[in-house]
Amino acid sequence: MAESSEVPVPDLDDLRFQPLVDAAKRVLPQRVPEWTDHNVSDPGVTLLEACAERIDQLLYRVDRMTDRQRNALLRLMGIAPLPASPARVVVALSRSDASTGSREIPAGTEVSTEGEEPVVLRTTAPLTLAAGQSAGTVEAVEQLVPVAEVLGTSDGLPGGRFATARRPWGPGTPVPDPPFGPPVTVRVGASVWRRVPTFAEAGPADPVHWWDDASCEVVFGPLVPTEGGDRQHGAVPPQGARISAEYAVHRGRRGSLPAGTPLSVASPSGLDAVVHRVIAPAADEEDWRQALDRAGLGLAPLRRAVTAADHEQIIEEHVEGLARVRVTALTRPTDSRVPAAFEVPPRPGSVLACAVAARDPERAVHYYYDDGGTITARPLPLERPDPDGRTAPAAPRDEVAVPGPVADANRLDAVIRPVEHGPALWFFEDRCLWDGGPPVRSIREEFPGLPEVFCSDLDEVAVLADPDAADAYELFFFKGEVFHHRAYTYGDRAFLPREGSRGVKSLISEAFPGLSPQCQESPDAVAALDGVFFFVKGPRTEPALWRREDALLHVLLVPRVDADLAAFDEPGLPADLLARVRDVVGASRLLGERLYLGAPRYHHFGVTATVRPWSSTAADSERTRAAAELALRRFFHPTVGGPDGRGWPWGRQVHAGDVLTALEPVPEVRGTTEVGLTLGDGTRPVASVEVSDGGLVLLDTVAVTIAPAED
Repeated sequence: MAESSEVPVPDLDDLRFQPLVDAAKRVLPQRVPEWTDHNVSDPGVTLLEACAERIDQLLYRVDRMTDRQRNALLRLMGIAPLPASPARVVVALSRSDASTGSREIPAGTEVSTEGEEPVVLRTTAPLTLAAGQSAGTVEAVEQLVPVAEVLGTSDGLPGGRFATARRPWGPGTPVPDPPFGPPVTVRVGASVWRRVPTFAEAGPADPVHWWDDASCEVVFGPLVPTEGGDRQHGAVPPQGARISAEYAVHRGRRGSLPAGTPLSVASPSGLDAVVHRVIAPAADEEDWRQALDRAGLGLAPLRRAVTAADHEQIIEEHVEGLARVRVTALTRPTDSRVPAAFEVPPRPGSVLACAVAARDPERAVHYYYDDGGTITARPLPLERPDPDGRTAPAAPRDEVAVPGPVADANRLDAVIRPVEHGPALWFFEDRCLWDGGPPVRSIREEFPGLPEVFCSDLDEVAVLADPDAADAYELFFFKGEVFHHRAYTYGDRAFLPREGSRGVKSLISEAFPGLSPQCQESPDAVAALDGVFFFVKGPRTEPALWRREDALLHVLLVPRVDADLAAFDEPGLPADLLARVRDVVGASRLLGERLYLGAPRYHHFGVTATVRPWSSTAADSERTRAAAELALRRFFHPTVGGPDGRGWPWGRQVHAGDVLTALEPVPEVRGTTEVGLTLGDGTRPVASVEVSDGGLVLLDTVAVTIAPAED
């Protein structure tokens, strides 16, 4: 007899009960420091465990839900994702011939973009150009694109379902005739099967189908069991029959036309057209998550913002005139490059401590055990690039002596130096020592009020200078996965707590978001440079920004402007727009939440590209140059650029490969042979353009060189 085995249950959830409880306990010291009993006997821990158990069960049930079950729930709730919507624009039509008399341009006049897949629009009203009038404007709407696709092959079984690749466009409200739903023509083989609102009245031979709007599927007649026997409602396509569908869609974001886009007019002749203003940009079709969000918003309107996404949703819903909005804590350094002094090599692979002066730093001094087990210092000049990519001059490489008490103990935990050419403070075991100052003191004596856990065996101490006060500093004491920080005043080899300041204990992972798990616990060294903290752990060095407990949330706003792609510059924020956003944010924010309203940082750069046209004629070369420049300005545009046409992604760097991505689909360009990025006036090449967290890019100079066409 063959040995039997149980079929294993799929492990769909990797977040279990105990990790949930552990995660809740880890945040208790920060959130509720007076709660010190975390044992299972504590009633509060019992409540945490009860919540974790319930969440574990809910996660398991949600993760086992199939697409078919989810669609059935959407259908029961009457929720269907919306199809892609058309772009609505104002088109400027002008005379291109020498005519001067009155001219009638009828409604329904087609205008379109150039290319293999042009976007076609039709005017919604007639336009009259009076005698002597050279141009006028009229509203136009993007037209549908027909789609014909094969959905699959029938298996000859009842209740067959066949999904369409895209969501067909249809009326948004129920209508009696035709039945509710998009106009989709379904063919079984060569014959058309009509659509019915329900299979209830369909006989077993009726060639009908039903459209499932929730799952975007064509459904054929089911076999329904009854007391008198099974009953077939609607005919079943024969086995092997090809199922096809014909419908129409809008392009979504791919059909977006920013102001300044040139258009062609096929008829009547003698007219030029250009997009004058965008009334409503095109939108992609919804997925089931977006449909649920929209339905939830309609059932229970969002009135209070708890997360950054809540703020964005409320602002976008209640404030007109915004092209984009971003709410962020700005937790990522603008420049992610690590100075050479922190790389391996030249620094040692494992260090005991690192000293970088808080003000006017010229070098980074790394301390490590040499082959003989003795503490040794390696000073390295700080050559750090500025925002334009240039490198600051290096400092001389001086020798650094280790104080006698530290060398005798052969133990070093941290070294801090307030100013470059001033004394340093050395930490070892539970003691500390100033260069040329008082004798060795305990850390407890040097820093009264410091929590006991940070008074010995520290992992590292870092110092951050206050740029607004010459004697003001913030000290950070790191140990394990937590750190303690407090504001101090420095003078004559002594740190005194600043008046009104209090020490705060925080988790490294929460206060320095973006760090890898390796650097979130017991770092070897931490150095602050130009406001960026560099965490050293073994051979790793990672930059991170400190997120204060009372850090501001930045509300970054991009207004909607009608401007030519080539003329787009940093848009200002109108006072009335800021006032409307301030009113909305003030009414929806949580008590005590602090927000800053303003424009994002725009990073200017240039592009150089060498492209090859299809022919070497002067007209074709100029057409290729213009098409390439237009494609580049559109791709890097803050509001209509990016890979998805929704604007350049917030905080995303620009690489040379992005230039190739922008030029690849341009039909006038036969090939691209060379690309590059520049800063400043366009003469300083760079490998990439660094973009700050919450920042956008602005393309200034575009230099397109036309290479000879290939034979």
